[in-house]
Amino acid sequence: MKPYLVTLLTLFAFATALPTSAADWQVAKVPGAIPAEGTVWLRSWVKPHDSFFSKHPRNLFEESVGFNFSDLPGTHEIWVNGVKIGEGSESGIIRYKVPVGTLVKGQWNEVAVKTSPVDGAVGFRQEAPFLMNYFWECIFEGEWEILSGEDYTPGKALAEKPARATFEEFRESNRVLGRAEQVHGPKLPPAEAAETFTTTDGLTVEQILAEPAITQPFHFSYDGRGRLWVIHSNQYPYPAGLKMLSRDRYYRAHYDKVPLAPPNHDRGADLVTIHEDTDGDGRYDSREIFLDGLNMANAVLPGTGGVWVMNAPYLLFYPDADGDDVPDGDPVVHLSGFGFEDSHSAANGLVWGPDGWIYGGQGSTVSCRVIRPGIEPEGHPGVYFEGCMVWRYHPETRAFEIFAEGSGNTFGLEFDEVGRLYSGHNGGGTRGWHYVQGGFYQMQGVDPGKFGPPRNPYAFGDLPKMATEDEVVRFTHFGAFADGTAMPEPLRGMLFAIDPLHNEVIASKWIPHGSTFDTVDHGAVVKSSDVAFRPVYVANAPDGSLHVADMYEYYIAHGQHYQNQIDPTTGRIYRIAGEGMPLEKGYDLAAKSSTELLALLGHENKWHRVTAVRLLSERGDEAVVPKLKELALTGSGPAALHALWALERIAGLDDATAVKALAHADAPVRHWTVRLLGDAYGIQRNLGLPPERTEAYPLATNVFDTLLARAAVEPDAEVRSQMASTARRLVNDQGFPLVAALLGHDEDVDDPYIPLLCWWVLEAHLPSSTDDVMALFENPALWEKKVVKEHLLPRIARRFSVEGKRQDLVHLAKLLQLAPGPEQTEKLLSGFEEAYRGRTMAALPEELIAAIADSGGASLGIRLRQGEEAAVKEALALVADAKAPLDERLRYTRSFGEIKHAEAVPVLLKVAGGKGDTDLRRAAFASLGTYDDAVIAEKTLTHLPELPEEVRPAAFTLLGSRPAWADALIAALQSGAVPLALVPNDVADQLRSHPEESVRTAAVKLFPRAETAGMDFNAKIAAVEEALKKAPGSPYAGEAIYDQRCASCHKLFFKGGNIGPELTSYQRDDLGTMLISIVNPNAEIREGFQFITVKTKDGRTLGGFQVDRDNQVTVLRGLDGQDLTLSAAEIESVEPMGRSLMPEGLLEGLDEQQWRDLFAYLRISQPISK
Repeated sequence: MKPYLVTLLTLFAFATALPTSAADWQVAKVPGAIPAEGTVWLRSWVKPHDSFFSKHPRNLFEESVGFNFSDLPGTHEIWVNGVKIGEGSESGIIRYKVPVGTLVKGQWNEVAVKTSPVDGAVGFRQEAPFLMNYFWECIFEGEWEILSGEDYTPGKALAEKPARATFEEFRESNRVLGRAEQVHGPKLPPAEAAETFTTTDGLTVEQILAEPAITQPFHFSYDGRGRLWVIHSNQYPYPAGLKMLSRDRYYRAHYDKVPLAPPNHDRGADLVTIHEDTDGDGRYDSREIFLDGLNMANAVLPGTGGVWVMNAPYLLFYPDADGDDVPDGDPVVHLSGFGFEDSHSAANGLVWGPDGWIYGGQGSTVSCRVIRPGIEPEGHPGVYFEGCMVWRYHPETRAFEIFAEGSGNTFGLEFDEVGRLYSGHNGGGTRGWHYVQGGFYQMQGVDPGKFGPPRNPYAFGDLPKMATEDEVVRFTHFGAFADGTAMPEPLRGMLFAIDPLHNEVIASKWIPHGSTFDTVDHGAVVKSSDVAFRPVYVANAPDGSLHVADMYEYYIAHGQHYQNQIDPTTGRIYRIAGEGMPLEKGYDLAAKSSTELLALLGHENKWHRVTAVRLLSERGDEAVVPKLKELALTGSGPAALHALWALERIAGLDDATAVKALAHADAPVRHWTVRLLGDAYGIQRNLGLPPERTEAYPLATNVFDTLLARAAVEPDAEVRSQMASTARRLVNDQGFPLVAALLGHDEDVDDPYIPLLCWWVLEAHLPSSTDDVMALFENPALWEKKVVKEHLLPRIARRFSVEGKRQDLVHLAKLLQLAPGPEQTEKLLSGFEEAYRGRTMAALPEELIAAIADSGGASLGIRLRQGEEAAVKEALALVADAKAPLDERLRYTRSFGEIKHAEAVPVLLKVAGGKGDTDLRRAAFASLGTYDDAVIAEKTLTHLPELPEEVRPAAFTLLGSRPAWADALIAALQSGAVPLALVPNDVADQLRSHPEESVRTAAVKLFPRAETAGMDFNAKIAAVEEALKKAPGSPYAGEAIYDQRCASCHKLFFKGGNIGPELTSYQRDDLGTMLISIVNPNAEIREGFQFITVKTKDGRTLGGFQVDRDNQVTVLRGLDGQDLTLSAAEIESVEPMGRSLMPEGLLEGLDEQQWRDLFAYLRISQPISK
């Protein structure tokens, strides 16, 4: 075929695919103003990420696709593959949903924009548009095509890649989002939706409230008159008045400010309404607005003379002493500092505990730093926690504490008939979590790319979610135990678990499993065929039924809500009850006398019982105290337990009552007596009142003696579990004997909770009360207990070993000496080995070496330290063997830096200058510093220019440690054998401050100090602050900058080095403090991180900071991240240098966008990558 014919056919084919001649289309740059006189078309093509077509039970990824833009003046039409997805003329943030099936996988999908000019120009002015689904996005920044006129028909996807205006680079979604036009999805009117239910087991479903009376009912509760209080979370998911500065793919955002508390807040769309059945027909015919204009409120709880509202970051109290349903004034801010970076996980689910505390939950994708305004001073670090947990607050004492750590994404809390605490789980495989006081639970997720490490690194285990043999699909959002008189008897006591994903309510039985429970599903008892039925809250109602709040949303995933696929105009509440079963009437308990309330403590309806307790306690009527004591001590069942709760809240438990209650026939009464004693006398470990209280108060001798005797014989596992929780709160003289008594129960060896709870008692007192912990093991009988052997011995050995501090290891040596037999010794050594997995056994004290040797478990490392010649040869062979396990090579490489064997020098030099693991090479350079051998400097200087960037600091540290080696380094720098550009700022600083005058003088000439006068720092800080306000930053781009400039020294969540302070719990949301630390690091040096210089008797000069010290050794961590263990005998002097380890100029060489990206990453509340 002739060449010109081929060209013609090619043009014809292209013209067929593109109806308008290609020559008519010009190139345009996006974003920016494009000159135009009339209507134009802009077009480009995109090849979507494969995830846009991933199958999902909810069609989540295809349903989440949207085309997003802002600042497109004039009218517009948006077309994708010939389908018009949106049109308009409004300004601001615009998002148009791309209908499912519009995009074509593996092809070039056309995006065409028809738009009219404003001020002589068209185009996306400030930001390029982007296409996104749930997790991925593509920015259409760069070259587009433009065509003047209206005469164009948008086309279909192309199989072949066009010559220009194409986009295929997708990244993890982090483009800043905002409120746009909402996509509601298909809905049914309330009356029609009410007809979509099917039920089993004789249940009925009745719609008792619907829009417009209620909208977005995330939570509800009841007052003493039986009225229904509903929160309308209409503002969700975007807080009003805030500007999003950055976010990550999980929709965790950072905003420009912390919102003020009412009445100085930015008004939002949230409401609190009161609903009442005034004529007793079971319908709520009265509606009042108690509050409006709230901003991100999600829970309401009447009580204590007013109304409590969860409005992250605040817990608010609106006084209403006269009960006229009008707030008496502005709200009181009782707590502040709750996170709202992902509003769907913000603190929520307020509920009254039987003990008079307010309980609440925190979800998985927020973090908090809680303080009590008016008590904690400005700048107080507060209580920091990242991720899921349960917290509680006492309205009278103002004590705040984390009740349990971990678990799943918490959307509500439920107390059962005996006061056990429960929540659902935002995942599958379980119906939820059973919480005990002080428990550390499995985290919502363990992906280090999303969640941080556990707050307590020494927990060495966590409590599990409730087990089940059923196939529980995701997810049980929440649940309540059916405990009302209008529920069929066979279902009473079952958990009614709500599943918004599958539009159903499941009944599930609780099966005891030691001190906790498993579940067995009875089945779905309520199901709707309406996909928009989304039950999000359920509770036992005053009338004896269950009430269920329905968010009523077609789109249920929170990411879709952030994409404005949400309808804040709808919501329903349903009643679930037994068919034909009578509803309770006359439930205005507030109108009853205290005597009448006493009679309700044993009522068959749960709401009556718990409300009677609350009302009695709020009245504080001491006239009922004698009757409460009698009922608590001589009664049984619910009446006795509820009387105990009321008694404690009105008058407390006197010693005589506590002693008798500990011997009560009912296990729940004993359980709660133990719990209440711990709360009254034990330390509040977070924010207690008064603030100066730092120690627990001892129980009265007769009370404790009774408790201790009971612990030895207590038959109920749940009571023993609470005893372990309480022991952790008591003074040592009482807590340790109590846990020792519990350890005598061999039947608890396989309990899911009790062994760990016992371990956490000991762990909580390490290292503050190590001697008291060690005293427990002086008792030979304790060593024979099954829980001790299986659970405590490995953990305490691991705890003493994990940090490798000398005194801890000496304590481990003592335990090995006390161990009565090989079984116990093996358990201790297993914990020791677990702690040292993947790291060197550096500087083991002679006491431990001897104890291990005496136990018959001497390892190669121990034999090496004992000077055994065969061990030296074996260890050197391992160091040199590239095929040997890396952790072993590291261990012995470091050992040869602590014990001198001249034959190690050539082996270490070969490893240091080789091509192996960077950690291993750094360790080899560090160990070479021990040996005064001229060949070391010669070889190191030869290797230096070729060393990887990660290894080079260790080589520089080595060369600077001895005068002759430092002179050789200076000579190499002066001659150019080692380029000056290879020398980092911190090394240059060390050389300029070197004790040898010749080195100092030469270094000052080679590396003149940059001028960093103090007056320049303020200007620099102001410039950075201003730049951060101009535009959003990307945490993903910032992560790369962090890795390059910060990660070698600082750890953030899982990533980074251990030279400088860990940043995870640092107040990274405090921009002012963070900027000063970065721009002017010497302004305030954090305690423990002052730079010191150590001179040794063999002529070395070493710099870094002290990480451990006792009367025998000092451990120095250098700027290369390596720890050097120096015996006291080899140290000549230690001199503080008065400056920070952190170099100045960290932000130099970065542009403003890189500053924004770096700070967006530094302010993430949870990890964004592994």
